[in-house]
Amino acid sequence: MIKFWASKNTKNLDIVLIDESNIYKGKIKNEDLNNFSKQVENNKVPEGLFGIPFPYITRIESQEGKKDIKVYFNSDSEEELISKNSEIKKEIFNYLKEVIPNMNYTKKTPSFFKYVKPQLFAILFTTIIFLWSLYYAIQIESGAEYVLEGRAGLLALIFTIGLLGVVKVVLLFISLIGIIVYSLIRKNKTRSEIEQLNRFNK
Repeated sequence: MIKFWASKNTKNLDIVLIDESNIYKGKIKNEDLNNFSKQVENNKVPEGLFGIPFPYITRIESQEGKKDIKVYFNSDSEEELISKNSEIKKEIFNYLKEVIPNMNYTKKTPSFFKYVKPQLFAILFTTIIFLWSLYYAIQIESGAEYVLEGRAGLLALIFTIGLLGVVKVVLLFISLIGIIVYSLIRKNKTRSEIEQLNRFNK
């Protein structure tokens, strides 16, 4: 059995098609929908779609409030199944849950720290760079002299920032932290329930 869903985007239709052993995705023009449907009715997978065999899939993820279902396959590959209609998106995920074997289903809302971990690491890294650069800035303004030897690296970057002076280093840090905190707040606003299908071995 072949089943497909079509979702309108600005120019074309986003297609998600599922048969007995593969997930397919692609785009078609609005005027091609009738011909596409006829091929599916004849139990034929139309050409021009990208297919992912069920056995290759390691994880499928659907997050509330987002317009895509993420499909992870092989070791490091990822594709998105687009659907701007939340009901259609839910129907696609539930169908995948039924037809793909050897998958565990889970549903949970990620913790704050896990969800915004990249932003928290960015704050930590920026703070370390700031304190290090501020130390050099204070020393340089106090009359200390430094000679950098060897290849340019992180130390050279920190020293260069320190040459800006205490005031500019502080202003730069405030600007960067402000951007990161704003990003963190925006990311946290999207934190919502996530449904997952995870591959398990028999």
